Amino acid sequence: MKKIFICFLFLLLPLLRSLAQDKPKTGWVFTPMPNVGYTTDIGVTLGAYSDFFYYGDGSTYPNFLHHAGFSAAYATKGSWYAHFYFESPALIADHRVNASVTYRDAMVNNFYGFNGIASPYDAALDLNAERRTAWYTNHRRFFRVSGSVMGNIGPHLDWMGGFVFRHVRMEDFSLEKYDSGHSLFTAYRDIGLIREDEFAGGTSLEFKGGVVYDSRDVELSPGRGMYGELYLVGNAALGHWKYSYAQLVAHFRHYVTLVPERLVFAWHLGLQHQFAGEIPYYNLNEVATIFYPYEEICGLGSRVTVRGIRYNRVMAAGYAWGNFEFRFIPFRFRLFNQDVNLVLNPFADLCAITRPYRLEEQKKLSGIYPELNLWQDRSLPVMAAFGLGGKIQINTNFILSLDVGRGLDPQVSDWTIGMATTYVF
Repeated sequence: MKKIFICFLFLLLPLLRSLAQDKPKTGWVFTPMPNVGYTTDIGVTLGAYSDFFYYGDGSTYPNFLHHAGFSAAYATKGSWYAHFYFESPALIADHRVNASVTYRDAMVNNFYGFNGIASPYDAALDLNAERRTAWYTNHRRFFRVSGSVMGNIGPHLDWMGGFVFRHVRMEDFSLEKYDSGHSLFTAYRDIGLIREDEFAGGTSLEFKGGVVYDSRDVELSPGRGMYGELYLVGNAALGHWKYSYAQLVAHFRHYVTLVPERLVFAWHLGLQHQFAGEIPYYNLNEVATIFYPYEEICGLGSRVTVRGIRYNRVMAAGYAWGNFEFRFIPFRFRLFNQDVNLVLNPFADLCAITRPYRLEEQKKLSGIYPELNLWQDRSLPVMAAFGLGGKIQINTNFILSLDVGRGLDPQVSDWTIGMATTYVF
């Protein structure tokens, strides 16, 4: 908790400094900031980021015309990334354009196996320098380029098309102070659950297309309205890229104002389900999205999917999840000519596997999973987590958040903490 408090102070200091500047709500608004945060699985994040918002003559405020952002950071548990993001509803008339370029190197990457609770977790085998254990760890690097375009086809309704190019490199975790070469990741390879032709990673080019419905009053912090996505994702086996598959992706978000300017109930349901082909294991842990405001959308777990569940804990060919929270604003005021809201958000998150990944093969691994008989004859369970978040919101579009949550089942969760910018949904 001491580390978290220090991180929070480092975030607040530049934030208060930016408040002291008279930032207009027309034209460009630019705020360089230290990128300091904390999540349980990644550690303390140290770096820098900057957001550029363009409001034009202010007639669209609080919605923006253009938004670009760049961030880069190093995390103390062994990862770093650089991420550029651009979005604009005004670059092309009557269209919305999104693009991103990302590189991430996670030397210490969580790998808990396939199908969530179907892969038992033993805390004694987790990353620990004194015991020299790193059973649930591997090394993951990826480079990604994405782009999408949306165009209107009716009231609040848009078509969407886009692509994602992704190159992933996977290796065994290797640091001298740990017992390298002895991990769940290499065990999966040795017994064939991860195949030789995919063990080191690979390249994929996904295309996506579908429809988007959006009736939100404010884009980044809505008080009312709905937002929905329904689209298909397809990856073709091109040359040495080997794997072809198709996924159905659906999202529904609803925002209900219970007390004007004070209390909003927000909920989100998500589905990502492979219905054809086979996904290589190294693409399982990225949640499909139309655009990438974050450096990575990984697995089910951690701050951007199911809070209170361990990062990358649920990896499967299909899963559904839900986020439910109240957003209570006890204080709203103006400070140094800026609009400031202090927000509390108690939440409950749920997730379940809709299509297991290589489950029949996994059931045969009695040497690795001696407790398989406890679950193999029943359905994989719904996993639940609860917690409390707090947010500082400045001029609608800058949101600093802190979420603390815990799952009900210790097999998939412990206390998790996430500190970052923007809301989860």
